[in-house]
Amino acid sequence: MSGTGNIFGKQGGNLSEEKLQAYLEGKLSAEEQREVEAFLADDGMESDALEGLEQLDKQERRETVQHLNLQLNRYLTERRRQRKGFYKDNKWTMLAIFIVLFVVVLAYIILRLAAS
Repeated sequence: MSGTGNIFGKQGGNLSEEKLQAYLEGKLSAEEQREVEAFLADDGMESDALEGLEQLDKQERRETVQHLNLQLNRYLTERRRQRKGFYKDNKWTMLAIFIVLFVVVLAYIILRLAAS
């Protein structure tokens, strides 16, 4: 899983959920472990999250990650709906603002032409 709706997703990062799970289970080579640790050292938030996940057993960890991903997806979906709804609910206000701006620009142009 990757992308915006994934708690492990990070722009520019290369740490996948599978790699982190393997790290927590001790299934990575020494080089891969150093790579994960270097990635986690860059940001304290990820290392704090890792410490919390280490305290859970394997099944509980997977369930927690799935639950957090589900919550994140729901939240992002709701935020998208709210943003789309703003313009839809306020279309007359947006039209009025556009008309007022158009009239102001038109008046400015006419006054500049009349002054010349």
